[in-house]
Amino acid sequence: MQSKRRKILFYCQSLVGLGHLTSSLLVIRELSTYADVDLIHGGQGLQLMPELPGFRHLRLPTILIDSASDELYAPEGDKHIDAVWTERAAAINEFVNWPYDAVMVEFFPFGRRRLKKEILGLFAAVRQRCGAIPIFCFVREILVPAAVEAERRMVKLVREHIHTVFVRGDPNIVRFEETFSLTAEIANRLVYVGYVSPPPPANWPTRQNKIVVSQGGGEIGKTLLRAAIQTAPMLPDYNFLIVTSSRASVTEIAELQALVRSPNVQVVSFLNDFQENLQSAALSISLGGDNTLMDVISTRTPALAYPYAGNSEQGLRIEKLAGKGFVYPLTETDLVPERLSVKIRKTINQTYPQQAIAINGAAEISRRISVILEGEFCED
Repeated sequence: MQSKRRKILFYCQSLVGLGHLTSSLLVIRELSTYADVDLIHGGQGLQLMPELPGFRHLRLPTILIDSASDELYAPEGDKHIDAVWTERAAAINEFVNWPYDAVMVEFFPFGRRRLKKEILGLFAAVRQRCGAIPIFCFVREILVPAAVEAERRMVKLVREHIHTVFVRGDPNIVRFEETFSLTAEIANRLVYVGYVSPPPPANWPTRQNKIVVSQGGGEIGKTLLRAAIQTAPMLPDYNFLIVTSSRASVTEIAELQALVRSPNVQVVSFLNDFQENLQSAALSISLGGDNTLMDVISTRTPALAYPYAGNSEQGLRIEKLAGKGFVYPLTETDLVPERLSVKIRKTINQTYPQQAIAINGAAEISRRISVILEGEFCED
């Protein structure tokens, strides 16, 4: 039992999409049972943040990554990037409420290298104001492969700053060393906690003849949605719920609706109850983003996934899960309606695997941090 309510500073910066923030909020929900959490986050924001006891959050001036140039830019207004960095530093300084008992940083030092100065500056302030409190890292189980020299820099930062590296994944599906060759050098600080997913429902609804088709973002996602809409007339006994990105414009949604040729298709821009829809669905078709796949697995929903060719992390996760029968991959040639309709029927009729996957990562991270804070913390 906790002897007192704790205070935790949490840093999460998304450069593309909402996945990192969504996972972080699931962890924060668990931490809030015994700790007040101050979240510093950047990137695309949610329309509605959760209301939790002792939860405060600061959304930093936005910095995103340009997929064409691979450079950071400020999407809001015409401000120079240096001015945005200055604004962010001032916002952080005003927001923090010292002291803290621990710090959690999402992904760094295994990613977010462009934010290294900001993050290390925060670490330095933590050391100055709070002393040797534990700093935790929370990272997905698959990384984009990096050169050994870059991995060595990551190892050095872990040794200098990170108490525990929480890996959101199940080693029975994929191991961290498969995409990070120097894992052995930080093995004493690395813990698999399971995938981070909302808990499965207490009561399972009846499956319906409903297929949920969702995209992440970009042209690849639109290709998948278009293929599903064009396939729907061949499967009149199923209702297709087509979920565009919340960032889809009115024009983009209208273009999809113009493709509809059968009454069993509904196009929506966003689902607040996405997981609830999966619980009653016969099938999920998606780009295979890690958050979507965890929703699919926690609801035990048969799934087809069309991995984005430019994302090796996504493709490898789908490959590993496909090897266990939890998801079936789609290729570009499968997006022809005749082929896709066959894939859909075949996947729905497959026997779902009995193997369990660890998906309680948020609760496990919270539990382990609680144990560490209640114990005698000391640095190596």
